[in-house]
Amino acid sequence: MRQVGKVLRTEGEYALVHVEKRSGCGGERCPLSSSLIDDSGSDFYTVRARNDVHARPGDTVFVEVRDTVALSIAFFLYLFPILLALGVYLLFLALFARQVFALFGLFGSLGGSFLFLRWLNTRFVIDYRVSALAHPEACNQCPLQPGKIPQGENRG
Repeated sequence: MRQVGKVLRTEGEYALVHVEKRSGCGGERCPLSSSLIDDSGSDFYTVRARNDVHARPGDTVFVEVRDTVALSIAFFLYLFPILLALGVYLLFLALFARQVFALFGLFGSLGGSFLFLRWLNTRFVIDYRVSALAHPEACNQCPLQPGKIPQGENRG
């Protein structure tokens, strides 16, 4: 997955890059921001990316995340809770004669998957990488053109 960002500052071999949330971020939540669950309410977020191209502050760059990481995050956020709930529901239906136990298992598994995602959020590290410089004249549709980033905005 590749996004356009603007380098805010550099820290050795890393850079802090201001990136716009994409439509896949689901409005106010973006699983590809600095954490799996981001409720910042901003249209932008800041990531710490390995600066392979030696970009300097103010440069417009492309920030990449491996596709397998992006797909893994999407799986855990969207499919894992559904598959877990369905599996527990069917297991409890087979084990117990009353359907009410299966419903309790269903809701319990949804709560458990939420807790698992909260735990995973603290352990999961996304490896961002600045892959190339983006030329501003070739990027007339970029969200990071002057005037689009609110002054003083630096949420992460």
